[in-house]
Amino acid sequence: MTTPSKQSAEDEAIERNDVLKLVVQKLASQALLFGIAGLVVLVGAWKLSDGSPMLVLSILFIFVVALSGYLFAEQKEKMKQRDSDTLKRVTNEKIEAVSNPTSDFKVELWTAPLPIDGARDIAVAAKQKKGSYRTGQKIVVGFRSSHDCYLTLLNIGTSGKLTVLFPNSIHAENFIEAGRDYRIPDSDSDFEYELQGPTGVEKLKAVATLKKVPLLESNFASDGSLFRTVDATTGARDIGVLQKKIASVPKTEWTEVACEFSVI
Repeated sequence: MTTPSKQSAEDEAIERNDVLKLVVQKLASQALLFGIAGLVVLVGAWKLSDGSPMLVLSILFIFVVALSGYLFAEQKEKMKQRDSDTLKRVTNEKIEAVSNPTSDFKVELWTAPLPIDGARDIAVAAKQKKGSYRTGQKIVVGFRSSHDCYLTLLNIGTSGKLTVLFPNSIHAENFIEAGRDYRIPDSDSDFEYELQGPTGVEKLKAVATLKKVPLLESNFASDGSLFRTVDATTGARDIGVLQKKIASVPKTEWTEVACEFSVI
């Protein structure tokens, strides 16, 4: 069992890595602006140094370090304040980093709209790996594997919240059979998957292992709800846990697939 002090240290390490990744991303996204600022500094340093290369490089180095330090502090403060956009970006980056394109087995993941009459038989409905749905529309999520495996299905909503769709309180075991279609909700379920919004991009991620591996510390809600849903802060930490656990699984024994759609 992880001790509180060890867990705290691990959480701090995860947070530092998240902040560093955000700084790198921000530097890349604002490359033109920083390039212009760097050029101005470089020209000014050249004039002040009377053409001394070493002094120019020293001034430029100090500028880059100061800029990186400012961005690091800015992103860390946003994460402490639980800025929704920052936390959502962290969660999305983490889930995209869980990738294994060389896997020996494959999982398919898709969504489909429910017919207007609400019937659950959607065998003829078009499967979508991308697309768009309206707020309030009811859909189903489907998945299938080429091998018997243990599958964990995650949803990152447009608000940044993370939901474990499978397993859930109805299907507590996450073992699935090869070649069989699974749906959430299935034809026997007494609930519906209705898109609540806000508008934006919603993401689904399935991670499957040939052997049973507890990818998350918890798959189920403590209050007995159908699905476990957590805020963006806890969601980012959960994905960090998943990343560590899946890293210890041989590449030939796990796979992943993603699916996203727009909510308009």
